[in-house]
Amino acid sequence: MPPLIAKWNELKDEDKDLFPLLECLSSVATALQSGFLPYCEPVYQRCVTLVQKTLAQAMMYSQQPDQYEAPDKDFMIVALDLLSGLAEGLGGHVDSLVARSNIMTLLFQCMQDTMPEVRQSSFALLGDLTKACFPHVKPCIAEFMPILGTNLNPEFISVCNNATWAIGEICMQMGVEMQPYIPMVLNQLVEIINRPNTPKTLLENTAITIGRLGYVCPQEVAPMLPQFIRPWCTSLRNIRDNEEKDSAFRGICIMIGVNPGGVVQDFIFFCDAVASWVNPKDDLRDMFYKILHGFKEQVGEENWQQFSEQFPPLLKERLAACYGV
Repeated sequence: MPPLIAKWNELKDEDKDLFPLLECLSSVATALQSGFLPYCEPVYQRCVTLVQKTLAQAMMYSQQPDQYEAPDKDFMIVALDLLSGLAEGLGGHVDSLVARSNIMTLLFQCMQDTMPEVRQSSFALLGDLTKACFPHVKPCIAEFMPILGTNLNPEFISVCNNATWAIGEICMQMGVEMQPYIPMVLNQLVEIINRPNTPKTLLENTAITIGRLGYVCPQEVAPMLPQFIRPWCTSLRNIRDNEEKDSAFRGICIMIGVNPGGVVQDFIFFCDAVASWVNPKDDLRDMFYKILHGFKEQVGEENWQQFSEQFPPLLKERLAACYGV
């Protein structure tokens, strides 16, 4: 760290050599986690200053283009990315830094920047701050959500991806209070998950966020089940067991409870998605068990036999072994 900090002190805010240094520090902060605490204060402050300076210069340029130069927005982008690295690495320790700065106000402006890369980094930071110190984010949600909704535009893949991910993280913190914001985002997400040629990561993030919305507000999301259940299942069958997948599948199970008719047409896809789990937590496994057995009882033994004849052998084995159906 000492040589990196020496370099940091030597470079001026206008020096492009800051780019690789900030990128390097971002990786270091994420990896060191609380080990980065001794260095975090000056690093955090400088990133906020870089964002502030760039925004101010952009403002002056837009008002008097003949008098001022356009700013190099890369300074702001790498600073936002390093703030993300700090939030991810330090977690709750970032709380006091955020409390003493105007980062939320700056973020509000960055999220509306004309340059897609600025918005992309802003939404990543929003998601990381949501995970690290939500009490500072919560007062801004009413202003932020409409902006997130308008950025669910797959024309800009990375912007759309980060906005989608941030909505999912916000949702897990907001719980039932997410309800008023569902109409701002749900239709766009359902549209994206049904688009042909959508990149894999965007499909996965979209599916996770739809599942999370359904987890916190099942009554609002469940009526749409028939419109997304098939692509939802196919998007998530190939991802590893993790927390995000866990919350998304809990959401789907709760929604199926609210609107079981919504999955009947595509139930084989749900079976396949359930079978993709290696080690679901016990209570999630129970949710799967109840839905599978509930469906089997509902259609009756004979119809279930006919239905399960369509299963590929591996799926049949898996469901029999894990869930006894």
